[in-house]
Amino acid sequence: MKGLEWDAEQFFKYTRMTKTKFYYLLRIPRPYLQRNRKKGYLTPEHRLVLVLHYLAEGCSMQEIAWNYRIGKTTSHKAIKDTCEILWNVLSPSQLPVPTVEEWKSRAEEYYKQWNLPNCIGAVDGKHIAIKAPAKSGSTYFNYKKTFSIVLMATCDANYRFTMVDIGGFGSNHDSAIFKASSLGSALLNGNLNLPPPKTLPKTDLLINHYIVADSAFPLHQNIIRPYAGNNLGEKKNIFNYRVSRGRRTIENAFGILSQRWQILRRTIQAELEVSELIVQATVVLHNFLQCSEKDIPDSEKRYCPTGFGDYVDGNGLLHLGTWREDPYSLRTVNKVGSNNATHCAKLQRERLADYFISREGWLPWQENYVNRGAIPHHL
Repeated sequence: MKGLEWDAEQFFKYTRMTKTKFYYLLRIPRPYLQRNRKKGYLTPEHRLVLVLHYLAEGCSMQEIAWNYRIGKTTSHKAIKDTCEILWNVLSPSQLPVPTVEEWKSRAEEYYKQWNLPNCIGAVDGKHIAIKAPAKSGSTYFNYKKTFSIVLMATCDANYRFTMVDIGGFGSNHDSAIFKASSLGSALLNGNLNLPPPKTLPKTDLLINHYIVADSAFPLHQNIIRPYAGNNLGEKKNIFNYRVSRGRRTIENAFGILSQRWQILRRTIQAELEVSELIVQATVVLHNFLQCSEKDIPDSEKRYCPTGFGDYVDGNGLLHLGTWREDPYSLRTVNKVGSNNATHCAKLQRERLADYFISREGWLPWQENYVNRGAIPHHL
């Protein structure tokens, strides 16, 4: 069967996993891939390798049909159905609704790896280019004059997505993008079941648990973003550095996702429903492969080997991942939130900024970053 006879390097190139990992993955959706299979139709192995090839290489459905010697209609149906199955069977384990204890665990991991106390993740949104949906008018027509859906997501300290909202209108702008997403609505309205406020390490100062974001997002009691403006002074510059450093996780999550699943780099030539299923499949496959490599030796990691993503060495120096050498990146959404922050949100940011320059919260290298203006390995 085409695909399974590839050598190890070819197989990884076209599926983003080893053959061992492929068969480990296959056991999960196999019952659903076999269901209602007509005589002569694609086997579960055939369907999965075909879809992984399509997602990894970003080729067209027609190319897949030619390569696997099937009709274009069969190719389209296999991709649509298999992406839907992958989302349905993998999302419960790869994108579970976090419990309070799981949020706490993520906060501890974030503090350990990125020096941000009480941080439960980072958030950002990206445009995914699609063909013009039928009878949609300008609903999905964005400011770059292309059609797109929005992928809004949060991630943990290890570049795994934790919450996603897929399918937002590309034409939305300002606060509508974030507020209209299920993710943004849940966060802004306090419906994420977050842990109660916790004291900052080595202090008795209570701070809410929060997600870090860039200046496009609103300042909120559970969203921390950098201070705006120039000539901010040492305290605010250090704060901005610490927050921006911690926000690199979401940059890496999206960067690795689009580098590994190159269908996201193209204009997806499919109906709106299928386009959303395709994006959903790439997200759960990304998490599945990231999780599968969590506890294996560095020498055996393939999906995200050491150095592919940003990493911090033993001295606290941050090294840029090799995925950044690729000039392509998903297009970030514009401003997505209001600047009208509450007094509580502003006070929390100020307390955190004070903590970062205190004896309890400072990092050995942060003053060097601010005083020198830039340190390449600490960006």
